Amino acid sequence: MKIVIIYNAKRERSVGFTSTLAKYLYERGADIMPGPDKPGFPIDQLEGVDFSSCDAGIVLGGDGTLLAAVRALSVFDIPLFGINMGRVGFLSSTEEDGALAAVDKLLAGRYSLRERLMIKASLIRDGEEQSVFTAFNDFVVSSGEYSRAITFDLSVDAQAIDSYNADGVIVSTPTGSTGYSLSAGGPILMENMDIMLITPICPHTFFSRPIVASADSKIDIVFKSDSHSAFLTADGQFRVTLAKNDLVSISAAEKKARIIQFGPDDYFERIKKKIYRKE
Repeated sequence: MKIVIIYNAKRERSVGFTSTLAKYLYERGADIMPGPDKPGFPIDQLEGVDFSSCDAGIVLGGDGTLLAAVRALSVFDIPLFGINMGRVGFLSSTEEDGALAAVDKLLAGRYSLRERLMIKASLIRDGEEQSVFTAFNDFVVSSGEYSRAITFDLSVDAQAIDSYNADGVIVSTPTGSTGYSLSAGGPILMENMDIMLITPICPHTFFSRPIVASADSKIDIVFKSDSHSAFLTADGQFRVTLAKNDLVSISAAEKKARIIQFGPDDYFERIKKKIYRKE
C-alpha cells in the first residue's frame, strides 16, 4: 500500500508525529510517497502535486488541515483519514493516542469508506468564467474588512428566491452544516445526505430562513452592492474579491470526498463531545 502523509507545518505535534508515523509504516512494509523535504507534505505544498499513485492518505492536524487535504486528494479519488492534532478535530477519524492502531487497521483493510458531498463554485464576471473553486465544508459570500451588510440576489435552479441585505450567505455541504452555518442559525444535517444548505448571515429581515436544496441544484448568488466589495471564501481558507454584478454559481462537485472510518460512528455523540464539549 502506498500512502501519502499530510501534515500542518505550523503545529509542532503534527510535524513531530510525521517521522514517528513514517517509521511505523515503513516497518510494516508500506510505501510512502516522498515529500519535498521529508516523508510527508505540508498543507501549503499540495497544489499541483500528482497523488494518483497513492492508495490512501493520512492527515496529521486539525479540521483545517483535513479540509485542505480533502480538496487536494479528492481529485484523485484517494481515501483518507485524519489524526487529530488540533483543538477540535471534528472531522478526524481518530485521536493521536489511537493513531497507530488505526494504521494497523488501514494496512489490514479493516475499515469502511464514507463518501461525502463536495461543492464547487464558479466565479463569473461579465459573462465569462474567471475561476472555479472546490469546498468540502462551505462557500461564504460576505463583506470585507468592516462589519457591513451587503446586497445580493439569490436564486436556485433559475427560480428567484429574494434580494437580501445581510452580512452574507453560507452555502454548505452536510459536512459543513456543523461549522459556520450552525453558528449562523442553520440546522444540523446528517453527513451522508446529498443536499446543499443555504444560510443567510444576519439578514435584515424577520422572515429569512435557511433553505435546503438538492445536490442536483444550481445556486446562484449575484453580488449587487454599489459602495463596497465582498469576498467569496472557500472552507475559510482562501478567498477572492467580488465586484458588483459578479455571479457565484454553486453546484455539486464532480468528485466526492472519500473518508476512511474505523468501526461504527455515533454522529450525534461526536457532535456533543467535539462541539458542545460534553464528556
